[in-house]
Amino acid sequence: MNLFSARLCLLTGLTGLTGFITACSDGPLPTIGRTHGDVPMSRLIKFDSQQECYRFLENVSFEAPFADGMAYQQTTCLTAGKKIGRKTIDEVAELHVSLTSDGEYYIVKGGY
Repeated sequence: MNLFSARLCLLTGLTGLTGFITACSDGPLPTIGRTHGDVPMSRLIKFDSQQECYRFLENVSFEAPFADGMAYQQTTCLTAGKKIGRKTIDEVAELHVSLTSDGEYYIVKGGY
């Protein structure tokens, strides 16, 4: 997979100005039966500074070597240092992963 295929970039010209603004956004999360590689976990986990925990933005299940069989609902909020398998939530939030979906959960297959 090429690095640019994971992002959708729009180039917009500014009227009356000589410059351009480039706006990039991550591509869509995978649909059922599709697998996307190199997805940042930051698309699925955000740090909630008010509650001081990591909040899952979607239902997430792990079939990765470091956390096989673990699953979390969208409302789950884990404090820093909490383990997901052999990695802490802090480490997991920094990963880039291979991701697929079963329609209810986004399934993490592996990460680096």
